Amino acid sequence: MNSEIILEINGYKCNLLKYKYCFSRNIDHKGRPVTGMLGGNIYIEMESNGSNCILDMMLVDTDRQRPAFFSHAEPFPVWGKILHSIDDMMFRELAFDEAYLYCYDEIMNATESSPMLTRFLISPTRLDINRTIRLDRRMDTTDGFWWEEYKEEESSQSVVKINYDNQTIYIIDAYWIDENGMKQRCLNVEKPVTLYIKVDNPVVGKLVELSFEDKDSELSTVRYSGKINKEGIIIIDKFKMN
Repeated sequence: MNSEIILEINGYKCNLLKYKYCFSRNIDHKGRPVTGMLGGNIYIEMESNGSNCILDMMLVDTDRQRPAFFSHAEPFPVWGKILHSIDDMMFRELAFDEAYLYCYDEIMNATESSPMLTRFLISPTRLDINRTIRLDRRMDTTDGFWWEEYKEEESSQSVVKINYDNQTIYIIDAYWIDENGMKQRCLNVEKPVTLYIKVDNPVVGKLVELSFEDKDSELSTVRYSGKINKEGIIIIDKFKMN
């Protein structure tokens, strides 16, 4: 049985040796649950490869202060997923968003032949398991005490329907990622960004040409093209309206 575990986090990709997560609920003296679902933090173990990308993600922007009575650094969110396949068939997919790295260590024993290991912990506030179990514990959408079932956010953007190459394509989202790791949907940007366009009925590998028009300016019409990837997303590099 051939098993492969791949981590994708903030665009960085690496192979894993082990991952683990668990959920629990507190119980009373009669064994009955008295809280919602707790836990959900993800333990990661991988063979060290010389890269410091994970530690860099944990340390970035730690000098950016959050307004509070006791000033402390604003944490930097990460996003990504774990893809666990067995014999080339998908076994488990964990997709996390608005997550935080909060523990990191490296361990090596010079007296043994085992490789140096990197281990770290991820605290997600949005978590999807195999795209069927969808969980949320974000402060702005839940009470923030425990996990709740994720509810689709109402968006002010409408689904865009286009006809291209004798096929109807539905664009359900378009966003770019800012320096804080947050999704932004305003397309009038001052500098080029990487734009992610999510379609509802993807045909993997299909090349799609798109036109963007600024309703406030008749001269601001730009055209881009890109292929639909296996996640149903068209990625446009260096996007800018003008």
